[in-house]
Amino acid sequence: MTERARFIALEGGEGVGKSTLMRGLVAWLSQKGIEVVQTREPGGTPIADQIRKIFKAPPEGDEITSETEALLVSAARAQHVAKVIRPALANGQWVVCDRFSDSTRVYQGLFGGVALNDLEWLIRFSTGGIEPDITFLLDCDVAVTSHRIGGRGTSMNDDDTARYDQGGQLVLDRLRQGYRKVAGFYPARFYILDAARSADEVLHDACAELERRWNL
Repeated sequence: MTERARFIALEGGEGVGKSTLMRGLVAWLSQKGIEVVQTREPGGTPIADQIRKIFKAPPEGDEITSETEALLVSAARAQHVAKVIRPALANGQWVVCDRFSDSTRVYQGLFGGVALNDLEWLIRFSTGGIEPDITFLLDCDVAVTSHRIGGRGTSMNDDDTARYDQGGQLVLDRLRQGYRKVAGFYPARFYILDAARSADEVLHDACAELERRWNL
C-alpha cells in the first residue's frame, strides 16, 4: 500500500443516504486531486455482480438462509477485493465503498443469527485482512428512514438489503442497533454521522473528519 492510499467504507441501513454521501465524497476528494475508485458491495466486478443478483432476488420458493447469504457475500467480496480494492490501493488510489464487511457482521450476524466467530473467519478469508481505514456509519432514527423509504419509487430502490428493511420499523431498529453495536467493537475505525440532517450537512461533517485524520 502506498502512503496516500485510503479505504473508506459507508455503512447503514436503507434510506440513510449512503449513495448521496458517496457521490459527495468522491467529488470532494477528486477536487483535491485524489484519484478515487467508487464501488459497492456485494458487487464491483462481473462475477460479484452476478452473485449480487442472487443475493438481491433469490429464486421464488427457495428462501435464502443467513448462512447462505454469508457465503454468497463472502464469495463476492473475495473477488471484489482481489480485482478492485487491493489493486486500487496498491496503485495509490483511494477507495470509497458502499458497504463492506461490517454489513456482514450486522445483517448475517447480529440480525441473521450466524455466529460472529464464524463470520470473522469468513471475513478474514475473503478480504485477506483488508479493513477500511475509516468507516462512516450513517445513523438515523427509524421514523426518518421509514419516511424516506416510503417516499421513493420501487424502481429507485437498488439497496440489496431492501427485503430486510421492508420488515417495518421493528426490523429497521434492530438493524440500526446492530450497526451501533458493531461500531462499538471498532471505535477507532468508525465515525458516526447523524444522517437525519441534510445531505450537505452530513457531507460537511464527513469531509471535516477526513481532513482532521489525514490533514487533507
